[in-house]
Amino acid sequence: MYIKIYNQLYKLTNYFRVVHLKLLGASIGEHVKVYGRVTVVNAKNLHIGDRVTLNEGVHINCRDKVHIGSDVRISTQVQIHTGKLNLNEWPRLHTELPVIIEDNVWIASSCVISAGVTIGRNSVVAAGAVVVKNISPNSLVGGIPAKVIGKCLDVQ
Repeated sequence: MYIKIYNQLYKLTNYFRVVHLKLLGASIGEHVKVYGRVTVVNAKNLHIGDRVTLNEGVHINCRDKVHIGSDVRISTQVQIHTGKLNLNEWPRLHTELPVIIEDNVWIASSCVISAGVTIGRNSVVAAGAVVVKNISPNSLVGGIPAKVIGKCLDVQ
């Protein structure tokens, strides 16, 4: 009985987290799950597709657009940033660039995704990676900075 009550409360809590993001202006698809404390700055620039999971400690800074496709899994403590400093000019000024995460991507724990990056469909970003360049579809990437370390199955 306690398990049933707990599961219902968990579903209700998830529902309110999704509704809260929608009220802040985010566009969110069907069957999205938001577990634990997820921080979204400037939610009106956030688009989330269907069947997406955001886990505990995810931080999404939407100075520019963030597009998260369908069937994406974002693990704990992932950071997604659309703002960065332009290091090639003085004074160093902040710039904003969109982040695009295509369908069927898994971003493992403690990754950092930098402004202007596109992560191709069916890709996996290994735990702790720092992504500063685009990732082609069906890639397994890892490291600091993230580099291709393998290929992933092309799922239709």
